[in-house]
Amino acid sequence: RVSRKSGSKLSPNPFELVTVGTTIFDPSQENIVNIAYPRRGEVIQSPSTVLGDDALLLKYLNPHLIVVVTEATKSFLEGVAPMTDGSDETGNGFYNALVGGQYSGSSSSGQKRKPIGASKPGTDAALPANSSANAATPSLFISLVDSVSGQILHRVSHAHALASDLAEGAVSTRVPVVISENWVVYTFFNQRTRRTDVGVLTLHEGMIDKNGITAFSAPEQEVSFSSLESAKPIVLSKTFGLAKAVTAVGVTTTKAGISSKLFLFGTANDQVVSIDRRMLDPRRPNGELKETEKMEGLIRYSPLLPIVPLKTPSHTYEVSSVQSISSAPANVESQSLVLAYGGPDVFFTRLAPSKGFDLLPDDFNRGLLSVVLVGLIVLLNVIQRMNKKKMVTTVWS
Repeated sequence: RVSRKSGSKLSPNPFELVTVGTTIFDPSQENIVNIAYPRRGEVIQSPSTVLGDDALLLKYLNPHLIVVVTEATKSFLEGVAPMTDGSDETGNGFYNALVGGQYSGSSSSGQKRKPIGASKPGTDAALPANSSANAATPSLFISLVDSVSGQILHRVSHAHALASDLAEGAVSTRVPVVISENWVVYTFFNQRTRRTDVGVLTLHEGMIDKNGITAFSAPEQEVSFSSLESAKPIVLSKTFGLAKAVTAVGVTTTKAGISSKLFLFGTANDQVVSIDRRMLDPRRPNGELKETEKMEGLIRYSPLLPIVPLKTPSHTYEVSSVQSISSAPANVESQSLVLAYGGPDVFFTRLAPSKGFDLLPDDFNRGLLSVVLVGLIVLLNVIQRMNKKKMVTTVWS
C-alpha cells in the first residue's frame, strides 16, 4: 500500500510503501503448482441463492480472491511421515503445522485457519485422535488467499495426490483450477483410486431466513467490501470422482449471467466434456431429498460424475492436448462462446447452457409468420381506406 510520509509534504518523494500483509509458501516444504485468478468483468446476476424454503444464501464475492495450489516436496514428506507407533505426532510436526497453516502463510490480522466444510469462519478444524497415524499424510493443498491483505481465507488438503516415483524437484501434479462467482473448482489425479478427483468449494457470507426481509425490516448488511475488515467466508466443500483424466477446466459465461453455468473439462482422451453446475453443488444431500430440496432443484449426491455423450461439446472430434478453456458471452443471453486450445488443435464452439430460450427454434414456420404479417398489413390498409371513405360520406351527408 502507498501512504504519505508524515511531515514530508515538501519532500521530493513524500510517499512510502507499507506492507499490508504477506503470504509465505516455504519452497523447502511445498512447491507452487498453479495459481488461478477470478475472471475480470464477470457479470453476476444475483448476489444470493434462493433456497427451497425461500431463504437466501448469500454469496461471498471477493474480487481479490486468488487460488494457490501447492504440493509438498518429496524430501519433506519423507522426513515427516506419520509415526507408526500409534503416537499422535509426526516427525517434525508436518500434519499440525503445514495443514494448520503455520508454514503456509501469515497475515496482518492473524486470523485462524478456516476448517473444511460449512462451519463458522475463523475456527480451527478439530482433528480426531490418532488422525495423523491412521490417515495418509496430505500432499496437495488448495489455499484461498486474499491478494490485498495476504490472509489465507481457507485451506484444503488432499492425500494420495503425489506420485511416489517422482524425481526430486519435479512437479508431479497438474491441478487445473477455475473461479466462477463464489465457486472454486479444481481437479487432480488420485494415486490411490487411480481416477480424477474434482474438488468443489463454494464461499458464502451467511444466510437470511425467509422471514428475515420484510416491508418493514431488513438485516444489517455491509454496503462495501474490505479485505482488511470483512469476515472470512463460510466454505462448503465436496469431492467428486471423474473417470477421465483432466488437463484443463473452464466455465461458460453469458451476457447477463442469467443462464445456468456449465463447467468444461478437457480430458486426456482428447475430448471436451461439459457438466452442469448443479451436478457439482456441494450442497447435494446424501440421503433422500426433502421437499424443499426438490423445490430448489438439488440432486442426490453421487460420488461419480457421469459423462453424457450428448453433452460433450467436442462430439466425435478429437481435440488433442487441451491446456486451457476460455469462454466469452455472445450477443444473446442463452449463448456462450467456448474456445479450447493449448495443444496442436484449436476447438471453438457455441453452447447454450439453458437452451435457446431467447432464440426461435429451427423448425419455426417463418414462411407462415411472413404471410400473417403481410396479411395484417393489407387488412390494416383496407380498414384505413374504408374508415376514410366512411368519414367523407358522413361529413357530406
